[in-house]
Amino acid sequence: MSSSMRRRLAWTVWTVAVAGVLLATISTRYAVNDVLSANLGAWRIATTGVPWLDGFPLDAIETKPGQFLWVRESLHGHQVVFRSPGAVAAGIPAYLWPRGTAPEDFSLVPASTFAVLLTLLTLGLFARTLLPHLGHAATMVAVSALALATPVWSVSADSLWPHTVTLLGIAGMAWAASRSPVGSWAAVGAFGGVALWGRLHASLIVAVLGLVVSTRRRSLRPALSAGVVSAVFLAGATAWSRWVYGEWDPAGGYASVDVYATKAAEGERWDQLVNLAGLWVSPGRGLLVVTPCILLLVPALVRSWRALPDWATALLLGGLAYSVAQGLMNVFAGGTGFYGYRLMLETMACAFPALALSAARTGRVARALLPGLLAAQAVAVGVGAVRDAYSVDPDEAWHSNALWWAVTDIPTTGGALVVAAATATLAVRVLAPGWFTPWRNASPAEQAHQRG
Repeated sequence: MSSSMRRRLAWTVWTVAVAGVLLATISTRYAVNDVLSANLGAWRIATTGVPWLDGFPLDAIETKPGQFLWVRESLHGHQVVFRSPGAVAAGIPAYLWPRGTAPEDFSLVPASTFAVLLTLLTLGLFARTLLPHLGHAATMVAVSALALATPVWSVSADSLWPHTVTLLGIAGMAWAASRSPVGSWAAVGAFGGVALWGRLHASLIVAVLGLVVSTRRRSLRPALSAGVVSAVFLAGATAWSRWVYGEWDPAGGYASVDVYATKAAEGERWDQLVNLAGLWVSPGRGLLVVTPCILLLVPALVRSWRALPDWATALLLGGLAYSVAQGLMNVFAGGTGFYGYRLMLETMACAFPALALSAARTGRVARALLPGLLAAQAVAVGVGAVRDAYSVDPDEAWHSNALWWAVTDIPTTGGALVVAAATATLAVRVLAPGWFTPWRNASPAEQAHQRG
């Protein structure tokens, strides 16, 4: 068997394995009201051709205790689901298979299954982005970590959230920007349009990406091409909103964006800073708390900054700009009914290529800790993906941690974390001992090889 055939076989096995894990843990009955509402809207359009729910028995749709459907009257007098355009539109293909239009014919399973498909496409785009730089083995490890050691598993692939759509758009932007030395910037704009259909303020990501690369390359082409194409998608979102809600608002029915933005504008500066900090370091929802491996990679990122592709660092800057907007428009906890964080999934995805490309330049301590911490992180995320039981209440996000709750509830969870960390560390020492050689002590030839 040729080496190319072995690689294709390895990727096929990997895809089947990851798909099996993700499909085994999707939401099939209950979902957060955000997701349930969007799925209902998609099902209604797919089965009737219109989004209206006039006369539909909404009380027949099963909801989680204490939750409700995001349904209200639009400006043109129809009852309709109020969610972002992408959250609804992305689910329509999942419900095109002929089904009835009665409440008992509605199910979460098609949309949740489609979320896994979109997540696999997201992982595939990231893999294609990293392959030319890292090679097959390192790329497979990196995308496996993204798939199973972050809330991509417990949120984006669990059911069809807006984040499922935005992450696909971000992965597509990374892939398109990395193509050839100059990139495919019209494709960047198209994938940026997909992202902004999921969450309108994701437009910041494509804007920063295009502008930063244009500035560094002293060429208008990246910003202009990406901007024009993404603007077409913005116009499409506006037209969708006009059709569904009777208003020219590209945010669609995501009215809470306007509400939170107004509150942020009227609030005290200290409150805004606390909310922004909550996105990063709160015990219940903090990006650096739930995915601490990022902290181990930050020094390597700093060392690698000038050597990284311009699109990778620009994408990271776009993710940081997005996180600021997110903190000003949303309460950092992001609601309840999910495990880990969700509002920072986009920022994490924007940082992913730069962090992955920097990993070869980690120091001695980080290299020793990273394999075990990644394995423990995957177990920690898996706890919430498998068991829908450890969702931190928004009011407790500064005081509670879902993993600690799980460990105290089922003490063997702590043992599983330790075993996973020890096993992964030992496995890497045996199978890839060169990983533990710090970059700064490597020979020039080894450094060049590690940089890809």
